[in-house]
Amino acid sequence: MNLSTKNSLIGRIADNVGLNKKFHRYQKISTDPNDNALISPVEGRVVHIGNIDNEGMLISKRNKKIRLKDLIGNNYNQFAGYRYINFHLSPLNLHFWVTPYDGMFTYTQKNEGKAIFPIYIGLEYLSGITMYHKAVNRNATIGSVFQTKLFPIVMIAVGSLNVNRIHTDYEEMQNYKKGTPCGYFSIGSSMLLCFPNHLKYLIDEGSDVKIGQRILI
Repeated sequence: MNLSTKNSLIGRIADNVGLNKKFHRYQKISTDPNDNALISPVEGRVVHIGNIDNEGMLISKRNKKIRLKDLIGNNYNQFAGYRYINFHLSPLNLHFWVTPYDGMFTYTQKNEGKAIFPIYIGLEYLSGITMYHKAVNRNATIGSVFQTKLFPIVMIAVGSLNVNRIHTDYEEMQNYKKGTPCGYFSIGSSMLLCFPNHLKYLIDEGSDVKIGQRILI
């Protein structure tokens, strides 16, 4: 499924000068097939580890609510009571993402976004202004439900001011091994990873992680 959200003006400029190609060029990710840990789908910083309440609302770092239903449709019910990790990708990070575990994509939802000028996600982390919940609701997103052998997880790619273009590169209902490249951003953005609350964290808020790093077990 080759699926993309609209490109921004800055994104088109970055394409024309060859900048985006450097960031989202796929690389081989080495993983241990016998290791049961979930790996980080992206390279970036763990800015928040939060809860999803019983009504399917993601609670942001500053206690604002985001409707999971708006991001993955009626699939949201099965993720009530889950937790999530918010990864922020700066312009210095690689900008492709991979499958966190063995499994298959069962549902994909694209939202082009409502903002004429997408909200800059990094502003919240730099200034403390509460912006992230607005960015998720108004910027472009692609939500992907991924079924492992034990439980479903969700990856939600969120566009940002200088990007707002997201691309997926996978087929639904096809098996993928952990660490398989499956999509990319243009320059900077965020990724939300939703997972069962019984899993143990191997990372902390504020940690910088690499693609393929063990994060949950």
